[in-house]
Amino acid sequence: MDKYKFIEGFTLTELLVGILFTTVTASAIISGSIYVKKTLNNIRYKELAYEKLKAHTELWKGKIASRDIPSNLSDCEEDVCLKENNDEECIFSATELCYDMLSVNTGNSNASRWELTTSIKWENTSQGERDLNFYVIQMEF
Repeated sequence: MDKYKFIEGFTLTELLVGILFTTVTASAIISGSIYVKKTLNNIRYKELAYEKLKAHTELWKGKIASRDIPSNLSDCEEDVCLKENNDEECIFSATELCYDMLSVNTGNSNASRWELTTSIKWENTSQGERDLNFYVIQMEF
């Protein structure tokens, strides 16, 4: 019976405390990685929206510069696809892509100018609806 007296191991309390620390650490790592993934996705979505809005603004600046002014000075497109997968299915879309033009009073100048405001709205994974706006004044050539 004396030979079992020297065998030592973990007690149930030590085992439970070790499991508790491991669980807390694992949950912290998992929640941190989920937060990072959401943040990176939101950054990617904002970058896609920025690029689409920049292209949309350049399109309308070109139309104003070439005096191709539409009769409707304000318009919005809904559900604009920003990213497609390999099967050409939309995986991320903007809820709204708009432009608004207003003629600028140039006074004595012969160069006519237009105020152009473009905006885009999209849904973020955790922050709800976000928007981005550009404002430029473009001269006709």
